Amino acid sequence: MTLDLLLHGLNLIAHATSFPRMADQTPQSARAPRGWFLTVMTVLFLLLALSDFTKAFQFANNPAIGGLVVLGHKFHGVAHNLVLGPIFGIVLLIYAFGIWNMRAWVLPLSIVYAFYVPVNMVMFWSLHQLPPPTVGFIVMYLFLSLTGSVGTAIYLAYHRERLN
Repeated sequence: MTLDLLLHGLNLIAHATSFPRMADQTPQSARAPRGWFLTVMTVLFLLLALSDFTKAFQFANNPAIGGLVVLGHKFHGVAHNLVLGPIFGIVLLIYAFGIWNMRAWVLPLSIVYAFYVPVNMVMFWSLHQLPPPTVGFIVMYLFLSLTGSVGTAIYLAYHRERLN
């Protein structure tokens, strides 16, 4: 009696069965829609993956602006970018696939990526002596990069019941 009252009083049974991935009874057609935000973010992550796949060509074309940046370190040389660019491109393709298909495993990946992007930006700006960009560029860059990384992670965490 007491256990039954506790479980029903706290509504633990209803919460445990309300997640489709736990019950595994949700047909493909009954999935929650991805929504416009995650659709746009998926397309942007695909473009970012394409950019990472072509880092070696970007560097060969213009070494001053091309090249992959990882934890603030900009990789110089076609060989470095030829190896590391596709690795990061594959990670972004996996991330985009997970978002597009609303997979539950994409949430931890989004959290890691949400921490990686700001750390990468701060480390890059602190390690390299570059001429300061315009305020408009900084604001737009921060808006896009943080919305893409932190915003996606927050959105996925808030809507985690839609993930399967």
